[in-house]
Amino acid sequence: MSTLNTTAFFIKQRALRPRAYSRYRQLLENERLSGAELRALNWRKRARLLEYAYTNVPFYRRRLDAMHIHPRDIRTPEDWIQLPLLHKTDLVQSHSELLATGVNPGRLALSTTGGSTGKPVKVYHDRQFPHETLGWRMFRWWNIQPGIDSAIVLRLPGRSPLMDLTNRVMWWPTRRIFLDASSMTPERIDQFLASVNKCRPALVQGYVGAVHALAERILGAGLRIHAPEAVTVTAAPLSSVQRALIERAFHAPVYDQYGCGEVFWLGAECDRRAGLHVFADSRHLEIVDESGRPCEPGMPGKVIVTDLENYVFPLIRYEVGDRSSFEGEPCPCGRPFPLIQPVRGRISDVLHFPDGRIISGEYLTTLFDSFPDAVTAFQVHQGSDASIAVRAVPNRSFAGLDATLESVRRTLQAKAGHSVPVRISLVPHISSDRGKTRYVISDYHQHVS
Repeated sequence: MSTLNTTAFFIKQRALRPRAYSRYRQLLENERLSGAELRALNWRKRARLLEYAYTNVPFYRRRLDAMHIHPRDIRTPEDWIQLPLLHKTDLVQSHSELLATGVNPGRLALSTTGGSTGKPVKVYHDRQFPHETLGWRMFRWWNIQPGIDSAIVLRLPGRSPLMDLTNRVMWWPTRRIFLDASSMTPERIDQFLASVNKCRPALVQGYVGAVHALAERILGAGLRIHAPEAVTVTAAPLSSVQRALIERAFHAPVYDQYGCGEVFWLGAECDRRAGLHVFADSRHLEIVDESGRPCEPGMPGKVIVTDLENYVFPLIRYEVGDRSSFEGEPCPCGRPFPLIQPVRGRISDVLHFPDGRIISGEYLTTLFDSFPDAVTAFQVHQGSDASIAVRAVPNRSFAGLDATLESVRRTLQAKAGHSVPVRISLVPHISSDRGKTRYVISDYHQHVS
C-alpha cells in the first residue's frame, strides 16, 4: 500500500500542483549543497527579501528610515545584525503595516499563535507557497515517503462531515486519521487508538502533550498498539522523559520537529537525532544574547527567525520567544543544514525571585533528565508568592522514587538560593493547553518590575 500511496501522491502533485512538486525536487537538490553553497543561497534570499520589504512593506520602510538604514548598507552577512529585531508587540501594534502593498487578498492565509507563550498574535502566510514541501523532505530523513498513511493529533477547529469527506477524496488512496487535541476525552482517545490499529499508519504526528497523553493511555491500560515507523512531535519542548515514554508506548523512534504559527517548518531531527537541523534554505535562524550579539556554539540565547519565503507578510529578524543554542559539531548524517540543540523552554518561562535570581527555562525542562524513568511527566508552577511547586506523574515501579524526588527538590531548592519554598507533589496526570504541554507556568512575573 505504501508504494501505491507514494506513486499516487506524486502523480497528483505533478498534475494538480506542479509548483509544489517542483519546489520539492529543488529542496532535495539543496541537500546536496556544501555548507558554503547553502550559506550563499541563504544570504541571497535574505538580501532579496530585505530589498523587497523595504520597497513594498510600509513597516520596514518606516522603521529602517528612522534608523537611517538602507538595504544597500547591509552588504554582507555580518551586516545583518544591524537590522532591528521584530517583536510580538510589533505584530500587534503594526499589523496592517506589515502587509505588503498590492497583494491580492486571496493569497492571504491567516495564522494565529502565542496563546500558551504570551499575547496571541496574528500573521499572514502566502496561500500560493507550498510550505508543506519542507515536511515532505523531512519525512524522507526518517525513511518515510510523502503520501503515507498517518495518524494526526492536532487542534482541528471547524471540521465537518463534508470536510472529512473532501479530505478522504483528495488524499485517496492515502488514509489519514485525526484526533482533535483540544477535545481529547477518554472515549475519543480509545476510538482513535482503535483506528490506529485498523489503519496501521506509518507515521504518528502531533503536539507533544497530546501524543504524550496517548502514550500514557496505551501504557496505563496495557493496550496493544500498531507500531508505526516513526512518531514526530512539535509545539512544545520534548524532554527525555516524554521521548522515552512515547517510544515505549508506540515501539517506534520519536523525532522532534520545530516550528511555530508565525513561521512553519523551522527545523527537525534527522534519523541520527543529534540536534535539530535548521531548514536554512527557507528560514534564517540566529541565536543572540540579551545584548543582541550572536551566541557562540553551545551558548543558549534567544531564537531570531527570518522567513525567507513569506513575501506577503515579511518577518525579518523576528524574536519568536524561544531559546536554544547552536551545536558545535556538524551532524554525522552529512547534510549541510546547521544544527541547534532542542528548544528548552520559552523566555516567558524563566522564573524570577525576590532577590533578583533567575532560573532559566532550559534548566527547568531538564529537571528529570538524570532520572528519565522516575516520572512520566512533570510541570513547574511558580506561585504569586514566588514559591515553586513541581507536579510530577510518578512511575510507581521506579526503585527509589522518594529519594529521587527529594534529590530533585533539593537541587531545585539550591538553584533558587533557598529563598522560597520548593515542594514536589505527585499527581495522576498533567493537564495540557489544548494539547500543548506547558512545562513552566509562572504567576510571579507580573510582580517583577
